[in-house]
Amino acid sequence: MKLNWQQKDFESDIDFILFHQTDDTPMWWKRSLYQAYPSLDFDYAQSLSQEERFEYLTDNLRKIRTEKQADIEKSINMFESAWQPIASKLNDAYSSAFGMDCSGILNDMVGLVGLNPICPRNLADKSFSVYYQFAPEYAVSVALHEITHFVWFCAWQQYFKDNDEEYNFPHLKWLLSELVVETIIRNSDIAKLTPPPQYIAYNYFYSMEIDGQAIFETLGKMYADRKSIQDFMERTYDWIRKNEPELRAKIADAEK
Repeated sequence: MKLNWQQKDFESDIDFILFHQTDDTPMWWKRSLYQAYPSLDFDYAQSLSQEERFEYLTDNLRKIRTEKQADIEKSINMFESAWQPIASKLNDAYSSAFGMDCSGILNDMVGLVGLNPICPRNLADKSFSVYYQFAPEYAVSVALHEITHFVWFCAWQQYFKDNDEEYNFPHLKWLLSELVVETIIRNSDIAKLTPPPQYIAYNYFYSMEIDGQAIFETLGKMYADRKSIQDFMERTYDWIRKNEPELRAKIADAEK
């Protein structure tokens, strides 16, 4: 398992940013961009058509990218330095957490440092985005979050042999992965690599309950009681299929 850090190209960066700035995007997602860049006028942008908004954001973020180029390069160096102490420990930590040999997988992962305060991943090329203004320690935590997704879906694909298009938003298997990453990191040797942040998953998950129990308590018990990672996958997938309508309704309410 190996991770390299490099700068994200602007066109790819802006594509992912605009994905969360459509007319239909919930405000919970939209506002993070304007919180990261106070020079962007949220009210003005929302008054524009989607096409005009995209043009406004692209033009302004291109200028910001030029102005912050030296800072982005500095962040890449700091993230690399923060990563090095744990790089050699990845195989053992993930092999223990997943109950499988991880030494021969994911040797070409890339952390792409750029402007996006939201950190999307690309399972196809094993890359993920990291916001350049993150503290180095938090950038490492973000990397572990995304790597846990990669290992999860690698193990999932080996076991279920299903359509990997279903591993992306908004499919149920994607949603399950957003929940189990918290559970696996918090309750395994991965947490020993660097102190986990307060929120590993989306912050609104931490107050959600299903059947009167916090969802991470439910999933944490399933992980602790697992016979294997495949057993954990089967049990959590049964659980989320059963509770999908209630869970999605709570998410929609939280993202308003």
